[in-house]
Amino acid sequence: MTGLVTALVALAGAVLLLGLLVSIVVGRRKRSAAAARRHAQSAQHGQRGARPAVPAPVVRGSVSVGARRSDIRIAVAEPGLRGPLFQYGGDGPGFEVDAPFAVIGIATTGFSPADGDRIVEIAIARVDARGGIHDEYATLVDPGRDVGPVFVHGISNSEVRGAPTFADIAGEILDLMDGAVVVMHDGAFVERFLQAEFARAGVQLPLTPALCSAWLARRTLGTPDHTLRTLARHAGRTILDTTAALGAVRTVAALLPQMLAVHGQPVRYLCGLRPMPELDGDMPPKARVVEVRESTDGWMASLLARRRLPAAAAGDIDAQRYLDAVTEALGGGRLLGGEARTLVRLGASAGLGAAQVDALHGRLVEHLRAAALADAILTTGQIRQLRTAASALGLPTYFDELRPTSPQDLVAARSMPMAREVRLCTHCRRPGHDRTGCPELASLSV
Repeated sequence: MTGLVTALVALAGAVLLLGLLVSIVVGRRKRSAAAARRHAQSAQHGQRGARPAVPAPVVRGSVSVGARRSDIRIAVAEPGLRGPLFQYGGDGPGFEVDAPFAVIGIATTGFSPADGDRIVEIAIARVDARGGIHDEYATLVDPGRDVGPVFVHGISNSEVRGAPTFADIAGEILDLMDGAVVVMHDGAFVERFLQAEFARAGVQLPLTPALCSAWLARRTLGTPDHTLRTLARHAGRTILDTTAALGAVRTVAALLPQMLAVHGQPVRYLCGLRPMPELDGDMPPKARVVEVRESTDGWMASLLARRRLPAAAAGDIDAQRYLDAVTEALGGGRLLGGEARTLVRLGASAGLGAAQVDALHGRLVEHLRAAALADAILTTGQIRQLRTAASALGLPTYFDELRPTSPQDLVAARSMPMAREVRLCTHCRRPGHDRTGCPELASLSV
């Protein structure tokens, strides 16, 4: 009897050992396959000129097959799309979610959390369908690094000193998100940073319904671009300082009822509400020194708004985000002339090479020139502003030939109207074409 028991125990041990060996072999094969997929993806990134440290950008409306949830990076937040934190609603399939909105706005050090960019300011407000704000929270955030380009968000390194870290205020953010549909302007970009910050804080969020107000604006408002400043102006709303996170949140809250009314149908979602994690935290917020207030557009802002702004190549979402940020800084008069190198570094955080940044800057100054020369009068002060803008964009001599309009010029223009040349190539400096049509560049590419 004892021998039989011993034999059974030995047999069971052999079976367990065999199972263990099989699981080890299968696990190694799976890891090898995963490594091969990652290697193939890395090689593909290299062929496209992308930086190895940045996760592959996802094709519009899709997610990477086989990517870990934390690695998913969406490009545009469209209805039905699922990101790492949010399921986006809109006019696609799904069901209504009867809940208030939690509108979130952020300011960041750059465009790439994968390369170390961080949130430096965040605001969130509970908003009803009529645009009424029932609770709001805003604070500067200590990013644990330099704040990046001050001319984009207007926040200095000294201002974030003593501010809470994101981990300190994560509980406040979650409390305001709880039981609400999250609304973000350019949801994919905001989600990218929220996902990185919550992951760094060790917080895992449930999948939450969300709405991208930039997508909704494209559907409902016929504006030349979809920056918050432009949307507010065309909608007849008070224009707040949208570079401040709280200004952006209040602007979206004010525009939301109008956009939903024009949309004319219920917004549908593919997921419902789930409770948010509860975190302790009593770190007081540190608001901006400068209050959110109505801003007034100067000559440069009106110049930029006169005609459709230059756009990045179709589908190049991060390039368009960069171009929008630079245009906003130009319109707000925050570029003082010495930012060319900083702009190149900012462009790099958006995945742009120096040549791409130069090309975008060239199109911007060509746009400014065309708009300025369409006026009958060009003053000394306006030319100074144009030259400052060109210097900030790395083209300091671009407007050197401009002269203020004299009385004789006005008399001559009345007596013999002449078409004024408005284009001057940023590459060869000859009139009549822009950079994309430059014969010199065309001959170099042959």
